Amino acid sequence: MRPADPDDIDARFEALVAQFGEDEIRRMTAAAESASLPPGRRRRPAVLVAIAGLVALVGLVVALRPDVLERLGIVRPATGGEDLMVSGPVVARPGPVLTPIPDGEEGLFDHGPVPAPFAGTPAVDYADGEQGLAMPAARALGGLTEKEIGEALLRVRRLLSAAHLDPATVRGERPEEFIRLLHPRQREEFLSHLDDSGPSGTRSWLFSLAPGTAEPLGDVVKVSGETTISKRSGGGVTIETDYLFVHPVSRPGAPLIMTRVVERHRSEFSAYVKDGKLVVWLAADRSALFGANCDTDDGFVHPRFPGDPWGARPSGEPVDPYDRASGVSGGPRCPAALGT
Repeated sequence: MRPADPDDIDARFEALVAQFGEDEIRRMTAAAESASLPPGRRRRPAVLVAIAGLVALVGLVVALRPDVLERLGIVRPATGGEDLMVSGPVVARPGPVLTPIPDGEEGLFDHGPVPAPFAGTPAVDYADGEQGLAMPAARALGGLTEKEIGEALLRVRRLLSAAHLDPATVRGERPEEFIRLLHPRQREEFLSHLDDSGPSGTRSWLFSLAPGTAEPLGDVVKVSGETTISKRSGGGVTIETDYLFVHPVSRPGAPLIMTRVVERHRSEFSAYVKDGKLVVWLAADRSALFGANCDTDDGFVHPRFPGDPWGARPSGEPVDPYDRASGVSGGPRCPAALGT
């Protein structure tokens, strides 16, 4: 038997469909629906025969020309043994549509690679996070035993980490870990002024991003510096810290718009024994911020991104933010920088 000519089948299909006008097609549809009515209801057998012929021809076209499925808006059956499934035409309707994206496949929302936050800066060679908070070896000094010195140095390290590296603190949330580590009397002072503006505010003891202004970029803060220890007048020791904390941040919702805030932080702790207990007290605290806005006094850090208006300009001669030799004592909290 000669195979059917696909073009001839297409022509016969189109000719058959053309025989019916819109009114006739509506009547045929109504007749098809009446075929399922209970006995005794009127049927239209002549029309049903025509419908059956049309359906048979459509089946023949589908069998010989699978591409016709696309023209009819029908999903082509699966191959390879999986379950067959046919659906009707796809209709766009209002409302939310969730289109799954396979794992590992980049889609329409791919913004490209996030820039390396420390590339081209000295911070590339700094330690990650707490690893950069180097403490000297513990030894008996100032009337304190080696064990007491070790405990004091560990408390200082944890306080620095809680103030400048703890994720909740950096995001501007309540600094629970720092609060817990403070001496009870100093804790009371800190909490009573945490929300104050101006010089009396204690939020400036921390590195806390102002809510809504920036987001940490990644989970690494680069740290470089040193801790020294010496005898304290009246007994005990003085522990001095001098560190750079390099915080990469991005604009909220825009990870490709990023900057670095370099914090030069110096602090002084007193460690001594009182009533048989070791006391570690934050005696002095000073920070300089590079890459931040200078027209705020709420104690929070307000990063300045490329293209942002300057507002209040940093004061003084520009300095290298990565040069700890420049010092921060007596200088402004927001000095001018050569670049971060």
